[in-house]
Amino acid sequence: MATPRPRKNILSSSSVSQSPAPSWTDDLPVCHLSGIGFSTNQIYRQDGAREEEHEFEDRFFHFRAYEVECYLYGIFDGHDGMHVADFARLRLPAELLLGQLLDVTDDAAVKDILHRAFHTVERSYFETIDEVLAERTNLKLQLPEELNDYELYQQYPTEVDKIQSLDSQIIGGASANIALIISGKLYVANVGDSRTILCISEPDGSLSVKQLSIDHTVLNDDEILRLQQLGLDVSQINGNQLGSSNTTRKIGDHSLKGGYKEHVMLSLAQSEPVIAEPEVIGGIPLNGMNGFMAMFTGGLHKSLVDATATTQVNIDIAKMIAAEFSVQTTLSGVTQGVVDKVVRIHHDTYLEKGPRASKCHKREDITLLVRNFGFPLGTSVSSPMSQFNPVTVPYNPGAVSAQRPTLIIPPRPGFTGPSSPQPSRILQPDQIMPISPTMVPLSINVTDTMSPTSSRTSTVGSPTSSSVSTPCSNLNDTDPNSNQDSRYNTSDSDTQRSGEELLLFQRLQVASPRPTEPDEEGYIEPYVDFTEFNEVFNAAIMDNLLSQ
Repeated sequence: MATPRPRKNILSSSSVSQSPAPSWTDDLPVCHLSGIGFSTNQIYRQDGAREEEHEFEDRFFHFRAYEVECYLYGIFDGHDGMHVADFARLRLPAELLLGQLLDVTDDAAVKDILHRAFHTVERSYFETIDEVLAERTNLKLQLPEELNDYELYQQYPTEVDKIQSLDSQIIGGASANIALIISGKLYVANVGDSRTILCISEPDGSLSVKQLSIDHTVLNDDEILRLQQLGLDVSQINGNQLGSSNTTRKIGDHSLKGGYKEHVMLSLAQSEPVIAEPEVIGGIPLNGMNGFMAMFTGGLHKSLVDATATTQVNIDIAKMIAAEFSVQTTLSGVTQGVVDKVVRIHHDTYLEKGPRASKCHKREDITLLVRNFGFPLGTSVSSPMSQFNPVTVPYNPGAVSAQRPTLIIPPRPGFTGPSSPQPSRILQPDQIMPISPTMVPLSINVTDTMSPTSSRTSTVGSPTSSSVSTPCSNLNDTDPNSNQDSRYNTSDSDTQRSGEELLLFQRLQVASPRPTEPDEEGYIEPYVDFTEFNEVFNAAIMDNLLSQ
């Protein structure tokens, strides 16, 4: 068993800065079964331009640990700065991947390790700001309590400015969402409003969507009940924000924890109302599963809800991901495609000035992480980023050969080199049919070159059909409090691309009499007329402007 590397000092203030300083996590191998997409926050202007409201505050990681054969994924949604999210991004892997999970297979033991990891990160973060908190407390004790804020600033401007400067160093928190795969099981732990959904392809072609995280916000009845039991007046809290966010559980944010007595709505609580106690789900067996897991920060699902007023945002996001799977060749392309689509929907809603425009004047940072469990990606031919370049090549549909095809170039007029086995034919403009808006999506048949007898068909615009393994049987038993467990069929019309997008994957249809089958020698006629080019080229050679 390999000896884990010694921990680096990740508690210093420099390690949680925005600068790309080296970190011990740089040595961890990245999981290539996952992809990341993201977009920075935006404020929209009347002229259609956009600008960022603040620095990018989301953080993420996706690691594979070979020593314990496990995968660890995390997304962190910071607010009032990125320092807490950055600290958690560096520290949580240290609490999980430095030997803590060796020889641990029991579900209860894994959950206990996840709980302790969150508590350790929370405690360690506040230890890094102890000196700032002590200095702030000392200054507060020097000021008269009977004066209001205005009077304090008039009489003690230096002390008040110093307190405000110290406040800027301790404000901020972060939602944290962790997914751990070990011993073939999935565990999810979270605080805040970032989400994890598990999407399973069923044998009947439908996609089962289940949320594995809990939204710890003031809109959660269980969280409101918890706050009520602490002695708070929930009528003032329900639906409102606590500080600068509406989350009731998070890492960091001293003003709502150790400093909650200074908060008007929270001062009557018997103990800290905002906590870092995670909700842990698992373990969910993954053997034989066909589908994917998606983790995303609040900016993704909130932007889609604001723009569309959807009541099934998890299903909508799952549909978008499945649709991108069918046309993208990489997981990064899948995730970024979904993020870009949500960003475009949100911005277009604002520009259209409809009834939802008032809710879409700005949006938060967006991060989406997708982990694939055998869900089929598109091929290079069906990818929207690929280019189709038809050429004249020998073709024999009955032969399977690993030898590269030979490119046959028709001869130039007047050129004395080897002639083509067949003269080229020029297509006239009336022989080419224009693209019709009613044309159906292009169906691409891709044959597995490793096995001539196996093949699969992928239709652009819908998820690729494939054989589906049996999903885990006890998925529904692991999360009785999950707030969304839904299913949709991937063949529904709402998974199809728009008519405009379909045109990107269609080719010009050539009418008769141009033959579409190869001749007896295995050649097809050229697509392009090079007559004018060859005449100019030949003339240049005759005039000694070019060497033959």
